[in-house]
Amino acid sequence: MIPFDPGYVRIDVIKIHPATTVDLPEINFVIKSAIMNWPLPDRLRKLAVPVMQYREDDMAALSVLVAKLNGEILGIAAWDSEPSHPLPNGLGGLFHGLFVLPLVQYQGIGTSLMDAVFDEARKIRTTGLLIKAQRVSRHYFERQNLTPLAATDDEYPWQYWKRLA
Repeated sequence: MIPFDPGYVRIDVIKIHPATTVDLPEINFVIKSAIMNWPLPDRLRKLAVPVMQYREDDMAALSVLVAKLNGEILGIAAWDSEPSHPLPNGLGGLFHGLFVLPLVQYQGIGTSLMDAVFDEARKIRTTGLLIKAQRVSRHYFERQNLTPLAATDDEYPWQYWKRLA
């Protein structure tokens, strides 16, 4: 038996499944919580929240997965399978967002969500996914053994990709 530790979440009891629009308020709460924990000035975090949160039209355009424990959303991952992003192996989709509640970060939830997205993308034969990381999260993506992409001056500076086919 694992002793109780409020900072420890058992990954094996977390369920990952597609989100619905009913999940949208809780998804946006997770996003807001994660952003408000970024090491940035408070004003900048407050400006970033509404830009990064999802709307109903985003839910229709993207595939969104949620990680739940006892019915509560702990993390979300969103991606677009449309092969419209140039990658070294052809055109691929876009890994749009990954957010985990700050209280349960560093427990493997983000990695589990990413792996679930990669599995879903492989099922529909997506050749790869482009990831555009925020400056505050680029170290996380670097630790995931994703391949960095060189960016020109007019491109997003922290880009990575995952080969799926």
